[in-house]
Amino acid sequence: MNIEIREAALEELNKVQFSVHEGIRILAEFVGTCSIATDIQLQIEEKQADDEVITESGFNFFVPEKSLESLPSKIFLDFKPGFGYKISSAEETFGYNFKLKPRNEK
Repeated sequence: MNIEIREAALEELNKVQFSVHEGIRILAEFVGTCSIATDIQLQIEEKQADDEVITESGFNFFVPEKSLESLPSKIFLDFKPGFGYKISSAEETFGYNFKLKPRNEK
């Protein structure tokens, strides 16, 4: 999986204090209800055993194997003040208004 961090998101991520072992966990789960969607969360956490580690622009992203199944091979991470992070691919937008949850917050 490849993650492209857009300039606004990069500026915002540079404001976050990460410890040596922390990164951004991308949790993605396919949700099949009356509409088809992918539920996504961003959290500051440490690497877990089943994570794929993706390093982009000096930031570590931890993506569980199950989440890789729900995401395309390349995603874009953007940020808009007042709206939060945006995750998209060349084919679709997965959502806006994602907040980067601090460690230990579910």
